[in-house]
Amino acid sequence: MHDERTAVPDSTAVRVALWRAMHVQVDVPPHVLEDEIGLRLVGPDDGWWQRPDMDPRATSGYRASVVARARFIEDLVTEEAGHGVAQYVILGAGLAMTFILPLELIDPEERPQHEEVYNRARAAGTPFLSFFSPSEMLALAQEAGFSKTRHVSTADLAQRYFTGRADGLQPASGEAFLVATT
Repeated sequence: MHDERTAVPDSTAVRVALWRAMHVQVDVPPHVLEDEIGLRLVGPDDGWWQRPDMDPRATSGYRASVVARARFIEDLVTEEAGHGVAQYVILGAGLAMTFILPLELIDPEERPQHEEVYNRARAAGTPFLSFFSPSEMLALAQEAGFSKTRHVSTADLAQRYFTGRADGLQPASGEAFLVATT
């Protein structure tokens, strides 16, 4: 039985791949992450730059978030491997785990943009279903048996990867990390 849904990549995955490539192509160095592999895998039409979700200015915060979370995971894996960790599990759509904050915890000036993104995702068939505060997510991880948990905020990522940038590129608020170990 052939499932038509598997014939094309998920639109969210395509968007992330293109934003990662855009970071290299439109944001000034130093690049947080250099990854254009997804662009080659997606093989978009020549006019992909004209898509509304590819506007370099309007998507800068989301693009910065995408590359920051990818870089954070690479750095975390490298750091833990240096401490003898030989195995890790990636949770949450391959993002070693991020979670979406409730709108009331997002910077007020960014809330309308986030609401628009949530509406577009719903219309595309990939709605955001769960929203958690950092304390809720930490409690869930501890209840699940993780012995060591920590929350990594947008501010943490901004400090780590975007401090001193001449272009002012900063990640959008609204998404956070849970790092948990057993």
